[in-house]
Amino acid sequence: MKTSLKIFLLAVALIVMNGCSAQRRAERLVRRAVALCPELVQVKAHPIDTVLTAPGFADMARVPLPQVLAGDTLYAATDHGTVVVSLRQSDSALRVGFVAAPQKIRYKDQVEIAQVAIEPTPQARGKAFWSHFALVLLGTGIGAGLIIYLFRNTPTQK
Repeated sequence: MKTSLKIFLLAVALIVMNGCSAQRRAERLVRRAVALCPELVQVKAHPIDTVLTAPGFADMARVPLPQVLAGDTLYAATDHGTVVVSLRQSDSALRVGFVAAPQKIRYKDQVEIAQVAIEPTPQARGKAFWSHFALVLLGTGIGAGLIIYLFRNTPTQK
């Protein structure tokens, strides 16, 4: 009987300690505060401003052929990059290249998030500390009293 009582009390203590995390308790308190005082909730907009770089577009340009045949390398600028034309004299090969300029894309948006804004007053903070201290002291006293009671009233086996 003595062992089963101790195991039962230990199991109850473990269940109570693991039953509620601090985060869940805080979320429950915030929900209760918002239910009691809805003007605490403020909707704030968080802007999103992102610049992305994408590859350029293909383009075409006019290049005078007599200058290319003379052996010059010609550069023709376009809206999306530069066209490069040259003639290789050794094998009479016409080389055409396009160097694309990077294009910038801007994405702007706003995300609206509801936030709870609570500004504690200095008086409320002091009272909360002492009330929490008193509750901890009371809980410790009750727990110590229960342990002493269990040790005094459980029969010992000889």
